[in-house]
Amino acid sequence: MKIIELEIKTHKLAEMQRFYTDQIGFPLVHQTQHSFTVRIGETKLSFVREEGDAIPYYHFAMNIPENQIVEAKEWLHHRVGMVVDAMPIEYLGIQAEANIAYFKGTDAHAIYFEDPSGNLVEFIARHRMHNTSKEPFDSSSILNISEIGFPLQNTVPEAIEFLGSRIDVTPYIGDGISFQMLGDEHGMFILGDIEIGWYPTRRIPEIHPIRMTVLHNRNDEFQLPGYPYDVQTVTDTSVGTYEI
Repeated sequence: MKIIELEIKTHKLAEMQRFYTDQIGFPLVHQTQHSFTVRIGETKLSFVREEGDAIPYYHFAMNIPENQIVEAKEWLHHRVGMVVDAMPIEYLGIQAEANIAYFKGTDAHAIYFEDPSGNLVEFIARHRMHNTSKEPFDSSSILNISEIGFPLQNTVPEAIEFLGSRIDVTPYIGDGISFQMLGDEHGMFILGDIEIGWYPTRRIPEIHPIRMTVLHNRNDEFQLPGYPYDVQTVTDTSVGTYEI
């Protein structure tokens, strides 16, 4: 699965635009009074102003070259400051050293940081992808958004069944009950019960609107029943996608 567009809400629109364009260095591709869009490799990431009282936050991950996790961490220190502390959890197969996590089940290293809205953002180097780079790491090294968290209320099995019926995704890692990664190394839904905090902060997820477009073998639109999670599938990137 390839995520070609992701749209989420923010209560700090101007601050977030400065962060993602000036600090991180992603190209700005679209801007309105209530939204902006940056390009992250193969994915467009849009933030839309939250007009109500909610303070939305999300968890999403970005693929980076599989040999550049240490270089990416050093680059983040200069751009963002401190990365989030990572700790080992042996029974989950998670190792950690110098705030770099290693996941045995997926053979991947990851680092985490928080943006001004409090989103938990992950850079992940997936060693099964064999996408080594010899170029110095910078914002253009980031390949795509590869994960988006879908917090759920005791409905992980139902979400697995529904999403599997609408899009070609299969269970990757998880127990299928309270947590499930659904997809592949290019793109995944991270289905998690809201009682389980996101690793590594342990912050309890919240349900906020998500709209996304993924590459698939047919054009379709659907919403995960009971949740504000809208998914559009397109056969190629030239097909019209969500209007902001």
